[in-house]
Amino acid sequence: MIDRREMLKLSAAGLGSLAVSCSGRVPETSAPARPGPFKYRVSVGWLRDLASEPAPNDKWPCIRWDDKLLEDQVRYLDTEAELGMNCNCAWGLFRSTDWPVPFEKVIDEARAEKLKAFVDAAHARGLKILAGVGIYSWGFDEVIRKVPGVSGGSSRQVMCAFSEPAWEWQQKVLDFHMEPRWGLDGISMQSADQGRCECPRCSRLSPARYHALLLTRCAAYVRRNRPDWVIGQASWGLRVDLPEELEPVREISAAVDYMVEVRELSAETGRRAEIIAGLGCAFGSLGGVFLEPPQHWERLRWFLPCGLGSARSLSRLRRDGGLACEYFYRPFGNPVEEVSWRTGAAVLSEPGTGPEEALRRAAGAVYGVSGESLDSLAGLLARGEEAYFSRVGFRPGHGSISLEPLIWKENPAAPGPPVYLEVMTAGARQDYARELRELKARLEEIDIPDRRAAVDTARCIDGTLRDIAALA
Repeated sequence: MIDRREMLKLSAAGLGSLAVSCSGRVPETSAPARPGPFKYRVSVGWLRDLASEPAPNDKWPCIRWDDKLLEDQVRYLDTEAELGMNCNCAWGLFRSTDWPVPFEKVIDEARAEKLKAFVDAAHARGLKILAGVGIYSWGFDEVIRKVPGVSGGSSRQVMCAFSEPAWEWQQKVLDFHMEPRWGLDGISMQSADQGRCECPRCSRLSPARYHALLLTRCAAYVRRNRPDWVIGQASWGLRVDLPEELEPVREISAAVDYMVEVRELSAETGRRAEIIAGLGCAFGSLGGVFLEPPQHWERLRWFLPCGLGSARSLSRLRRDGGLACEYFYRPFGNPVEEVSWRTGAAVLSEPGTGPEEALRRAAGAVYGVSGESLDSLAGLLARGEEAYFSRVGFRPGHGSISLEPLIWKENPAAPGPPVYLEVMTAGARQDYARELRELKARLEEIDIPDRRAAVDTARCIDGTLRDIAALA
């Protein structure tokens, strides 16, 4: 739960003054050193997660790349550069779930041109572009269907760690990413989100030992060919906090530049700082509180501020010695989403920034407000965050928040229901609706120079209220 009292302390944020003695001199007390920035400040997501236009009729993940998406990406890069991010990791630069068999005609010239424009724009702003890459899983569906011997026979999505044909296909994918013509600067690997091979040979290995085998093999191959590259690894589906799995986790850390723990279980057990101290790479998280951007929804359908939760989680991570974060894309077509994204991103480059101050800065940048109006707007957004999280059982660091189902089984190519509201009781939803109406009325009283952002925010609240009414 988020503490209401903390949420309401915004008006005083950033206003403290340095005590001065009667003689006018600063007392000679040593202030604690401010922590340095995270080393790997990585934004991450599927290609269209940041899009200002939804893809309401496409199955997830849609990776359609048009001129409007490129425009959105460049705007995102501008904001990343402004806030000191240094890497952008995109999933779906080339394919979604199906590397082709035979391995040819992977992308057409039009897509290659979009990729070049995206990479060039990033480099012009001092940012590196990483590609999200499935390791023995994610992307190999067609390979497993058509190529004999790549799987252990028990999975349609995961290749066998001991299969030579599987390793040959994994090398094809890595080689393709490393081609100089793309201009990429690294990869972020995922081997565990689709599970693992359960053939007799693979099943003898513990989960971390199995994934360490795959990840260190691939990292070593990339290092030999592109020693200049950044190599990250996100542990979707893989626990890194278990004492009995610590040795293979350390082996992974010796092979990569950063490692991200998706579910922050090591923090819950109080072992995170100890684990970080024993690793050979930067360690991080996904920022504690993050949404799965709804691919199918119109961008002003929801109002769910959550930047304070992200900022607080990142502050705790940095205190434990964390130096990496894969921080999820948000669609800036929704002004509340941009504020939330900016709030957490500020802590990545300046970890000494208080979460409330980060929220104030973000609100000022997006809405063009200052002074008392800024205090009021920041307080409103903080109250909006507490209004939702105080009524649900979400625990920061335990995974994402789905607004709609990631894949709606009834119709994967259509907008799904608002599952983030369904987790509340009927009574809680009605109470939540009452508070949202109060927030909308308060919003209309604040003097906000950027009227479009203000009107769009009111539409976001209205969208949430309509979804609550539909669930009644």
